[in-house]
Parts: sequence; structure tokens; C-alpha cells
Amino acid sequence: MTDLRRCMAELAVNPALLAEFVHDPANGLKNAAIPAEEQAVLKTGQINDMWELLHGRRAGETKATPAEVTAPKPGQLAVVGTGIRSVGQLTVEAIAWMREADALLYLVTDPISEEIIHTLNPAAISLHGYYGEGAGRMGSYEAMVEHILSCVRRGQRTCAAFYGHPGVFAFPSHESIRRARSEGHIAFMLPAVSAEDCLFADLGIDPSANGLQTYEASDFLLHERIIDTSSQLILWQVGVVGDFTYRGEGYDLGGFPLLIQRLTEFYPYWHDVILYQAALFLGYPPMIQQLKLGQVTASYVNPSTTMYLPPARPTTPNARMQHALRQLQGNDISQWPIRKESP
Repeated sequence: MTDLRRCMAELAVNPALLAEFVHDPANGLKNAAIPAEEQAVLKTGQINDMWELLHGRRAGETKATPAEVTAPKPGQLAVVGTGIRSVGQLTVEAIAWMREADALLYLVTDPISEEIIHTLNPAAISLHGYYGEGAGRMGSYEAMVEHILSCVRRGQRTCAAFYGHPGVFAFPSHESIRRARSEGHIAFMLPAVSAEDCLFADLGIDPSANGLQTYEASDFLLHERIIDTSSQLILWQVGVVGDFTYRGEGYDLGGFPLLIQRLTEFYPYWHDVILYQAALFLGYPPMIQQLKLGQVTASYVNPSTTMYLPPARPTTPNARMQHALRQLQGNDISQWPIRKESP
């Protein structure tokens, strides 16, 4: 039991060891001298068995073997993220997969991340070349997806690394996984630090306080979204709103006034707004600028800017549900998370 715990703990903090495990899990367990019966539990994939094994409740018992499944095709895909600030935010698991990949493809926004990637895997290839100045982004994304899948189809252990969290504002990552799985390959995504994670930390925001709504700025502008102004609101990519092409030298923000106009249908002009940009480099602070909604113009934003709006009014208690819950749980409501209306 101690051996298994120590083995897993060391994998969590040792990228090189985890890389070896990623390359050959069975051999990794063997080299760690994990008993055969404990290895059998790991192979079942049953989380309850794993918990009991870790707590020593059923050590030594024979475990059920996993059901027979269709063998996957050769070639697999791991999609990882580099975090917003790759120095310090890269996970041990992402490092391991990038290091062990037969084919490492990446799309990042800064030279430090690129240097890290090439240090881990010198043969890594950038996907940035698929962007065309002024061209629609969807065509570029399709080319990226096909490049990623071409490596998987050749039977390679493929890793695709994307800036931030690989599942946030990253069409190629999700689509690559979907297609790879549909063709019978193993494909999965690992979590990473996103701009939202950084925003929560830098602005001191708790999404459970009053709730949180979040939209991509162009999506918010183009659809009939219903905003609950008693909750917090985050709008992403306000610095590219209305422009669906790729532009390395700056986006067309002619539609930005429409975004502000739309927001004033929900909020007064004097409502507080925070324009936020996470820190990209170690030792540099995030960019945080507080303005009134009526002051915000396109000159304040860039492609990395996120807009945060705090609640504009208190939440409205639901008297009917409060009464129903009181009937079920008794009359003591002292611990209920109820926010009262201001007088």
C-alpha cells in the first residue's frame, strides 16, 4: 500500500518519471515494484476499488478484471494546455505527454512557451502557419485539425498543445478529439490553467457568490441572451468582437460600440466595468483597469482583453421554494445562503 501511494505521489511531482509512465504504464508499475494484485485493481478502472485499495481495506483480495473491449486503433491523441503563463502553470502531466509524443503540434502565443515546447520535444511543429492574414478562422482551424489527425492516423502518439486551457475557445482541440474517437483512436484532453482561472485569482472573484454568466463577446452580441444582472458577467474576446477573421496586426473593432450599446440595455452607464488581461510573463502583474460602462471604448481593449461586470442589483429570494424547503427541513434557516434585497 505504501509503495502504491509513494509511486503515485512521485509521478505527481516528477515530470520525467511520469513521462516514462506515459510511454509504458505496465512497465512503470513493474519498475515501481507494485504487487500484481494491486496492479490488477488499477487495470479494472473501478474508482471504488481504488479507494479501498488506497485505504488498505481489501488489500490482497482478487479483483475483477475489466470487461473485454474492442482494441483501439494504433495512434492516440492527447490534447494539453500550456496555461496562460507557461512558466509555472504547465502541469506535470502536460509536460510528460509533450516530452513523450512521437508528434507534438502546438499553437501558442508567446516565444517563451514555444521555447519550452521545443526544449521538451525538439521535433515539435507549430500550427500557427495555417492562419492567413484576413482569412476566416474556421478554414485555418480545419487545416489544423487535419494535420493533427494525419499524425494520429499514421499510428503516432500525438500531442496537441494549445495556449491556456485546450478546451476554452479552441475549436481544433475539441474537433480533433471528436474525429479521432469516431475513427476508433484513443483521444482525450487534459485540463489546464485558463484565463478564467487567472481572473478569479487576480480579481478575487468567487463564481458561487451571486452566480456567474459567461459569454464570448460576439456570441453575446449576435444572440438574444438573457442577462441576470444580480449575477456576475464575464465577456470574453471583447477585443475581436464582430471580426471573424485572423489579423496579426489588430482586429476590426467597428462593432465594439454595438457591444456597449447592447450592455446598456441591462446596465446603467455608470455601472462599474473591469477590463482584465492575465499576466503572460513571470514577474509581471496582470492588467486590471476599472472604468464606468459609459467610458469604455475600443481604444481600451486588445485581443486578449476580458470584460468583467459585477452584479448590478441584489438577488431576488424565491419565497415559494424557501417555504417548500422549510417544510422539508424544519424552520431553522439560519444556515441558508440567502441574500436579502436591499431596502
